[in-house]
Amino acid sequence: MAIVLILVVSLSSAASAKNPRGSAKWCAHHPKSTLAGCRTTGGGGSGGSPPPANVTVSPNPVLETGGSDVYAVLSVATDPVYAEQTVEVVSGIGNRCRGGALWVTDQGEFTGSAASATIDNDGHATFTLLAAACAAGPVTVIADVLAGTDPTYSTTFTIDPPAPGI
Repeated sequence: MAIVLILVVSLSSAASAKNPRGSAKWCAHHPKSTLAGCRTTGGGGSGGSPPPANVTVSPNPVLETGGSDVYAVLSVATDPVYAEQTVEVVSGIGNRCRGGALWVTDQGEFTGSAASATIDNDGHATFTLLAAACAAGPVTVIADVLAGTDPTYSTTFTIDPPAPGI
């Protein structure tokens, strides 16, 4: 009985050395693992690459005010490995806002449907959106990190009609 036990321990040790914890093969058999090497990225791969960005719009839904104007802040949060890189957003805001759109970022002011910002050392970039003569409905925003790996992420926010009394 002792010989069998030693043999089982020996085989188990050899198998784990072949596919060490966190390796691609190990992660394939442990898809729910939270180990860094097993995390899935925006590009669909696993291992080593930074995690996907989080793109949020605040408030969401965006509420029209006055003459159907909107004000929102779009935040891109990604891995700090992209610090000092440029992230570009492209949106469908032009399809909703006949009066035009103005984006304000650390790189300046942009008009139209696209703008750029610099990712800070914590992996964040902020875009302030001011738009006029907007219609209610969904707006899709795509954030593209202009780095060697070119990760792209998107979100959709909603413009709601003005509330009574506003």
